[in-house]
Amino acid sequence: MEHGTQDDALVVLVHGFLRGAKDMRFWENALKDTFPHILVPDLPASFGSFQEMLSRLTESIASAHPEKYKHLYIAAHSMGGLLAREYLANVRPENAEKLVCVGTPHAGSLLADIALTIPGAGRIWKPLHALKRSARQTIVSPALPALRIALIVSTNNAALPGRLFFREEADGMVALSSALAPDAECVACTSATHAGMQFDERTASLIRKFFLEGTF
Repeated sequence: MEHGTQDDALVVLVHGFLRGAKDMRFWENALKDTFPHILVPDLPASFGSFQEMLSRLTESIASAHPEKYKHLYIAAHSMGGLLAREYLANVRPENAEKLVCVGTPHAGSLLADIALTIPGAGRIWKPLHALKRSARQTIVSPALPALRIALIVSTNNAALPGRLFFREEADGMVALSSALAPDAECVACTSATHAGMQFDERTASLIRKFFLEGTF
């Protein structure tokens, strides 16, 4: 199916823990020919708290005046998906129509639990507290009538943390059972690792397809 330039849509790309706006550059470059209006907030994702990250995300999106656009689409990697869900639930933008969570630990992260057993880790890397499994007992599901949610997941557990600690299907950082969410309308799988999904052609193509067609 052919699609022209989507000039009436604002696309927001949200990075995850220990990452920055630069890590969304591959997705941005893959999408910009179709979606000329792309916002990539740079969040304090290493040493800031979850609330500080959420505040920065909310302020960044507000500065782009999303109300000017007919459609608001969000693609988020890893912890970025948790932030995007909170943003949508709190702000409730009427034009929010598509959310793609890529490798998002909806049920929390085993690796965060392990990291928090290291003395001082939680004081240094504050986002770990929001990633622990006990902090993710409930999935934030924004009750927006026009919003459709999709997931992109992987079971490529080749990364070292995955090989060491996971005894179930995982993408090297996030268990498949945590990456899934019951409010998703469609789910697609990629062969990339958790980190690799940020730089994966198939992942970027799937995001574009969902934004344009509402399905994979």
